[in-house]
Amino acid sequence: MTEIEIQAEYNPVSILSDAELHSVVIKKHKMFLHDFTEELDSLDSTVNSKRTEYQHLNNELEALETRIVVLREKRHQLYHQAKKLREKLFENIDKGEHFLHLDNEINDTDNRLQNANLSSMEELDCINKVGELVKEMVQGLPEINDVQRVGMASILDILKTAESARKELDGMVDAPATHKSESISIKGEFEKMESRQRWLKRRIELHTDALEYWEKAMAGGE
Repeated sequence: MTEIEIQAEYNPVSILSDAELHSVVIKKHKMFLHDFTEELDSLDSTVNSKRTEYQHLNNELEALETRIVVLREKRHQLYHQAKKLREKLFENIDKGEHFLHLDNEINDTDNRLQNANLSSMEELDCINKVGELVKEMVQGLPEINDVQRVGMASILDILKTAESARKELDGMVDAPATHKSESISIKGEFEKMESRQRWLKRRIELHTDALEYWEKAMAGGE
């Protein structure tokens, strides 16, 4: 008796019937289908959540960038508006030497606000300086009428609005970079998940086809 025959005698091999074989194969495919479908459902939910978060971040980023552009343009429009109002306010008055000195100083400050790329602190200092110079110019007039009081108050209000715009800009200037970084990170996450999604969908298709074949074979079909 050969060694193989001896092993077969002590370790008999169980031969599965066709029905048993079909059952085992069907069970295997159902198990894979269950596991892959369960993972895919969970992954679909996560990807949808990440996509929504990604879109939300992009919408916020677009709104931030638009707001930053608006604030930058708004400040310069306000400075120009304040200057025109000031020129109109002092248009028909006698201008002494001290007044002309103040006028030159305020024009120099205006030019800095309009043309220079100032830091936040420098810009806020210039705004305050313009406001103080306007007050000094008005107070130096022989008489202050109601029109001049209203005009000065309007100029100060415009400068206050410009100051608020600068402070708002300072608070959000770094936000786009943060949003972009988060957006790129989230996009990388769900794109990696989408690759897994495609693989799972393909495996589910293959196991579904195989299951149909073996169930048909078990039922006696071709």
